[in-house]
Amino acid sequence: MLDFMRRKAQSTYIQATILIIVLVFVFWGVGKSQKGGPDAIATVNGQNISAQQYHRIYNQTINRYQEKFGTTLPAGLLEALNLKQQVLNQLVQEMVMQQGAKEAGLIVGSDEVRKVIQNMDAFREDGIFKLDRYKKLLASSRMTTADFENNVRTDLLHDKILTHLSRFARISDSELKDRFAFDNDQLKLEYVAFTADGFRTSGPVSDEALNVFFEGRKQAYLTEPQVKLRYITFLNEQALAGIQVSDQEIEQYYKMNPDKFSTPEQRQARHILLRSDAKDNGGLKGAKRKKLEAILALAKAGKDFGQLAREHSEDASGKNGGDLGFFSKAQMVPPFAEAAFSLKEGEISPIVETQFGLHLIKLEKIKPANVTTLAAAREQIIAELKAQRGKDLTFQLANQAYEGIIQAGSLDKYAARAAAPVQTTDYFTQANPPKALAGQPALLKTIFGLKKGELSSLLEIKGGYAIVFLDEVKEPQVPPLAEVRARVENDFLDNQAQAKAKDGAMALLTQAKKEGSLVAEAEKIKSKVLETSFFTRSQQATSGLPAPVAAQGLKLSAASPYAKEIAENGSTFYVLHFKEDKPASEEAFASQKEALRKMLTQEKQMQVMGSWLAYLQSRATITTDKKLTE
Repeated sequence: MLDFMRRKAQSTYIQATILIIVLVFVFWGVGKSQKGGPDAIATVNGQNISAQQYHRIYNQTINRYQEKFGTTLPAGLLEALNLKQQVLNQLVQEMVMQQGAKEAGLIVGSDEVRKVIQNMDAFREDGIFKLDRYKKLLASSRMTTADFENNVRTDLLHDKILTHLSRFARISDSELKDRFAFDNDQLKLEYVAFTADGFRTSGPVSDEALNVFFEGRKQAYLTEPQVKLRYITFLNEQALAGIQVSDQEIEQYYKMNPDKFSTPEQRQARHILLRSDAKDNGGLKGAKRKKLEAILALAKAGKDFGQLAREHSEDASGKNGGDLGFFSKAQMVPPFAEAAFSLKEGEISPIVETQFGLHLIKLEKIKPANVTTLAAAREQIIAELKAQRGKDLTFQLANQAYEGIIQAGSLDKYAARAAAPVQTTDYFTQANPPKALAGQPALLKTIFGLKKGELSSLLEIKGGYAIVFLDEVKEPQVPPLAEVRARVENDFLDNQAQAKAKDGAMALLTQAKKEGSLVAEAEKIKSKVLETSFFTRSQQATSGLPAPVAAQGLKLSAASPYAKEIAENGSTFYVLHFKEDKPASEEAFASQKEALRKMLTQEKQMQVMGSWLAYLQSRATITTDKKLTE
């Protein structure tokens, strides 16, 4: 419930729409192109995306990940996400969208931006927009007014584009009916499952059979490629010793990062929820309110609130006595937050209504706001400033060394001149690298992409940078059977077991179709027939079958009770038979019709938006300088 209530008050369909838009337009601040700059990282139809723009958005993205995972990101995360290329792609796509909007005559004026901002509650006091409050709140979030206003402009432009394209996204009643039936018609299956484990033997396998099996699958047993390296590293920690941080810099950092050194007041509360939404009629909502009033009377009479929550709450937290743990005011929807933060410890609120339903809240504990003093934060600030400067200095040194290697003509010549220690490795595979290179998948991918005798570019490693020379390469080879015999024999037995299980399933399916009864034919071979509960396309998990198997079963009907082929999932093979269906009710369709129309309209809007963007991008002239993202 806590996580659920922390989300914005929006419908599932709206959230789905916003998610799709965010995937397309997740990076703000691309509203103004910079023409003619020498630092252009990409051009779209002649308009530049600057390196400064790219690095600003990239750093903002890094900061978001650090907020999620803490200051130390999991090893290899950014490389695995290919984040640099993602940021570049998003910036290009954003500019394509803006150019397309301009071509369609869609613009957002400064007056529109100003009006939206002035109506934002966060910047108003007593119903009046306050410029000082506006600037102060943005500064505390480390955002300039220009950036924020550009964000708002971009949001408004997105809204205009969706409105413009919505004329191509109309949904007919017949489409609604078909989609509702597709999602909600219920089906029940009966089935027999053949597992490979039930057919597996323990061996041994004859040499002749194993040789034939191995000869047909040699490529599956290739050794991994191996490389041998020479490299120089430049570690951030080596640059820290000479870095000094002044008192003025420490104070400035402290003032500019208030969120790092303060935590708002937090409260621990329990609640009892009776769910209700806009679809509930007045009578139903009134009945729920009366029930909650009766529960409130019991709580005030001394009955344990946690027990009442376990007995009556319709929220997942009910099993824990309604305990929501500690939360700040900003983490809850406003009505809930206002009520919880007006209580004293031990007090129970009157009935509180939110978009989730009707609540009773009992405040358990208050954890006061806390501000870390400058004196207490001093060592942390020094460490953070030193770490950043150390990284910058290390990069400069590594970059100078790379230029030196190029001028010297080789890594060894440069190392001899500069007295730089060169480290070496023995042969290693990508899956089992030396400790210094472990846990860095993107780095290893780059290294294994080098050719023998090739020098890498400047590579970022954990704690610094490296320049790598690939000395030797061992290409993948087929090992002798004797070296991998145990693995091959195990694969042979697995293969035989799966083949027998599949043959058994196929034989049963053939006989069941021929004789017209899965149950009767299964009895003949002493196989157990299982049965699913009724399930729908949107709730396939309730069938108890693996998702791919359930999906295949949904294609069956009274007119076509057996599939053409058996269903497979891993090493288990299924013979499926249609048993019974249950059409979705007209009453359910009537009650959900308009919500479904809204969802399908938004789906079609996204499809139209995607097609429009794909068209714009296909005809755009796009160039990128990938060196700037390395």
